[in-house]
Amino acid sequence: MRIDKINVMPVQNSINPELLFEIEFFVRRDFEIPVDITGSVLSDENRKIANIYGLMHMPNQTFELAAEHRRRREGEEKRVIKLIASLNQKVLDYIETLRIKDRKGDVNLTLDIFIKLVVPNTMISPLTIAKINLGRDELEHQNKSLVAYEHSGEVTPSYNNMWILSGDGSPIFIKIIDYNFKNQIVIRSSDWIHDYCPIYQTGRFSVFEYLLPDYIEGSGSIEERLNESINAIKKMEESLIRGDWNGVIEDSRVVWELLRNQDEIKDLLKRDGYTEPAFDDLNECLKKLFEFSSKFIHRLDKEKKKTMPEIRASKEDAYLIYAVSMNIINLISKKMQRLNLKIS
Repeated sequence: MRIDKINVMPVQNSINPELLFEIEFFVRRDFEIPVDITGSVLSDENRKIANIYGLMHMPNQTFELAAEHRRRREGEEKRVIKLIASLNQKVLDYIETLRIKDRKGDVNLTLDIFIKLVVPNTMISPLTIAKINLGRDELEHQNKSLVAYEHSGEVTPSYNNMWILSGDGSPIFIKIIDYNFKNQIVIRSSDWIHDYCPIYQTGRFSVFEYLLPDYIEGSGSIEERLNESINAIKKMEESLIRGDWNGVIEDSRVVWELLRNQDEIKDLLKRDGYTEPAFDDLNECLKKLFEFSSKFIHRLDKEKKKTMPEIRASKEDAYLIYAVSMNIINLISKKMQRLNLKIS
């Protein structure tokens, strides 16, 4: 048995994220039949991330085992096995962590599988009809014996069924052999981002779920900035899926622009019941968060004179700014809807 090719793809229309491995392999025709497959998927740190179960994808095919003899020509047949590996959110987070460490952002896996084959251990020798010219005395003189095919009144085999069977030197006629294969699987970064993440909705997993508000009707300063902020959230989600953590923070700048006109925001919140100190505290808090996020983008200090060390955002940094941005939009839009403000 030998493995020829392994294809990997995401399973679509599955509630839980799953990987599909399609394995093309060759077995000896009539001498090897796969009957079971088990195994696991390992990370490049040699940690198990999933068990697998297999599906034999060979519709309308018949499997036969044949005894071996000298005149039989041995050939190969291609078979296909499909393996499913079920993932979960913890595994996806772990994969993203490994992608960050990988220089190219690839997903590196090892498929460790055990395939059980049924193999015949039977040898056959064809008999033929031949005339014997030697007598009994001559056979004994040459130390030879005759092998006779006994005729039975109940069983009358035809000539072409006259076979001598043996277990190749033993009484064992069938063997079960386990093969172990370890194959390296590389999912390129571009494939993971474009083909896998949208199906797994990688960028939308979070401890808390925030719903984007509908577009606010009308035109005006707050309304326009709010709609631009909603578009920015969608860009942030795309950056999350790509694992571009600094890109997430850079995309959030449009959301901070929503708070640019302090008088408009202050009037909106005070009309909904905020006191002056409450607005000042919230405004100061959001202002500090904006200054914090800008340090991932700009390397100059406030006076634009001193170059600061570069800060590379991590996943948790990106999700912090993403969650804050979602809440800012939710806060402003809900206040506007509650007060039925119409900007014209």
